[in-house]
Amino acid sequence: MNNPTSIDVAILGGGPAGCSAASWLGQLGLKTLLVEREPRLCAALAALDFTQDWVLGQPATRLADLAEQYAAQARATPGLALRLGAQVESARHSPEGWALQLAGGERVQARALLVATGLRLLRPSRYFASPHPRVMDAATLTARRATLPPGRVLLLGAGDNAAENALFLAERGFDVTVWARGGWRAQTHLAERAEAHPRIQLRLSTPLPDTLLPDADGVTVGAERFDHAAALLGFEPEPSAFALLDEHARQHAFVAGDASGRWHPCVQTALADGVQAAKQIEQALRPQAAAAPQRYNNRQVIHLQGLRFRANLGVLDFERTGPQPIQVDAEVNLGALPVVARDADIGHVLDYRRVRTAIIDECTAEHTDLVEALLGKLCNRLMSLPGVVGVRLKLTKLEIFPDCEVAISTELGAW
Repeated sequence: MNNPTSIDVAILGGGPAGCSAASWLGQLGLKTLLVEREPRLCAALAALDFTQDWVLGQPATRLADLAEQYAAQARATPGLALRLGAQVESARHSPEGWALQLAGGERVQARALLVATGLRLLRPSRYFASPHPRVMDAATLTARRATLPPGRVLLLGAGDNAAENALFLAERGFDVTVWARGGWRAQTHLAERAEAHPRIQLRLSTPLPDTLLPDADGVTVGAERFDHAAALLGFEPEPSAFALLDEHARQHAFVAGDASGRWHPCVQTALADGVQAAKQIEQALRPQAAAAPQRYNNRQVIHLQGLRFRANLGVLDFERTGPQPIQVDAEVNLGALPVVARDADIGHVLDYRRVRTAIIDECTAEHTDLVEALLGKLCNRLMSLPGVVGVRLKLTKLEIFPDCEVAISTELGAW
C-alpha cells in the first residue's frame, strides 16, 4: 500500500476563500494540498460572465476575469499541490491530525483541515421536485436570461439577485413580477430602481406560492400564468464536506468563506475569510512562545438574558396583524481571551451593545413565519460579529397561548 501524502494543511474547496487561504499559507511557509471537485479553480465564478461593481478596486470587471486572476495566483503559490476534479471520500481526525481518503485511492495525512466549499443555491423541493426548463434557479436564470424570449416572468425573492435580474429583464421588454414573503433585502439603489420601473410589479410581504406548475407553454401559479418563473431564494453552506465529518471532527476543522455562514455571501468577504483562516491555522500549527507568560480565560461568554421587545413573527392569522412580544436569551462565546487585569479600551473587546442591537435589528427587519428560521438568521448575524466563535440562543413567544409560553433554543459554533 502506498504511503500517504504528508502535508501541513488540506483545503477542501478551490473557490475565492480556498485560493486566498492557500496563497497565504504558502507565503507563511506551510505545505498545502487543495482539493477541488471541479476541473478548475474558482469554477463557480468562472461561469458568471457579467460585470460587477461590488469588489473594491475592480469596478465593471467580469466575475469570470476575477476568477482567472485568483486561480492564476493560487496556482503559482509555492508549496501548494492541487487535486482538481477530485473528491474526498472520508476524513478522520485523531490527535496526530487528519487522515483523508481521496477518490482514486490517494491517502493524505494533514496536520490541519480547512473547509472552504462555499455555497449552493436554495432549491425548495416544492418548486424543483421535477426539473422543468420553465422553472429556473439563480444560476440557470443568469445563464439563460440574455436569450429568453420576452414575456411574463415571475421572480421569487427580494434580494440583490432578484432586484438585479428584475431590472435586467425589464430593460429587455419583459413584464416582471417580484414576489417575496418579506420586504426588500436588496441594496437600496437596486430596490429603488425596481420600484420605479413601469414593467416591474411588486408583490412583497406576501406568502410564497405553495407550488409552481410548469407545462410546455408556461407556468401556472394559482390563477395566474407566467412564461417563466425563477426561485431566487438565497443560498446555504454547501454540505458535502461537512457530511464527511462527525461531531468530534467538526470541532477541529477550520472553516473559511461562504461555507462558514459568517458573512453576507460575497467575493470580498470570502477572500478576507481565507486570510483569517490561514493566520488561525498558522497560530495553531506554530504556537509562539510569549516573552512573558500571559494568562488566558478558558472561555469568555457574553450573556444577554430577558431581552424583550416586539417582532413580526408567526404564521397564524392574528400574528400577521402586528408585532408580537418575544424574549431572546443569548450567549455569545468569544473563546479564550487574555485576562484583562486593568481597564482597557472598549475597542479591544466586543461591545455587548452591538450584540443587543444586532438581535433587535434582525428580529424586526421583516416578518418571519417560523421561529426556527428567525433563530437561523440570528445565529448567522451574531457569528459575523468580531471574535465570536459560538452562539447559543433561546427565543420565547410570550403570548402565543393564554396558559403557557413557547420557546425554541439552538446552538451554533464552538462551545
